[in-house]
Amino acid sequence: MLITLTDGSKIILQDEDGLLLSFISNNKTKATYQLPYHSGGYGGGSLLLSPSEKYVIFSYFSGQSEEGFTLLEIVDNQFKFLYDSGYLYGEAANYGFADNEKILVQTFRTDSWYKENAKTDKNGDLYYTFGELNLLNLETFNLERHTILVYPSDDWEEEETDVGTFLFTDIADGMLRAKMPWGNEIFQYPLQKTLVIKFSK
Repeated sequence: MLITLTDGSKIILQDEDGLLLSFISNNKTKATYQLPYHSGGYGGGSLLLSPSEKYVIFSYFSGQSEEGFTLLEIVDNQFKFLYDSGYLYGEAANYGFADNEKILVQTFRTDSWYKENAKTDKNGDLYYTFGELNLLNLETFNLERHTILVYPSDDWEEEETDVGTFLFTDIADGMLRAKMPWGNEIFQYPLQKTLVIKFSK
């Protein structure tokens, strides 16, 4: 796995024997970084650069419905460790940057849509714990975790919405926007601990 910077430098992930990042410039290895190997195991990983190419994310999963990420800063062709989330329960994580790269947003699914997975609130209404939308402040390195609950309509087509993209798109005008399997959603920012989406009955 490798990613290429605009100046032609490359960051290479080697994960056959341990987890090692290498920074290659002008065909020379300028730096290496040994990534943490968590007790939950390792099912695979990927790399993502921030738009400014100042940060690199190593996104990893266990293969047992767990997702995590390591955030590094690139300083003078060297890797500087900033944050590691460890494993969080979920699947299909996506990442994006907001507010001039002062915030890293992580999204992932935590449940499926089938009725046997639904829960019932105190009013007797069915809901699903859809996923998490988490914000890492890159100044304090505090990770704010937000659970998304979805109340489906009576005509909800569960098979059609069990798959699809869930990712952050932008924060603007006091609103956070995300793309969901069924369309776009908008949340008031700053976010509540629990985010509720209700579809009309």
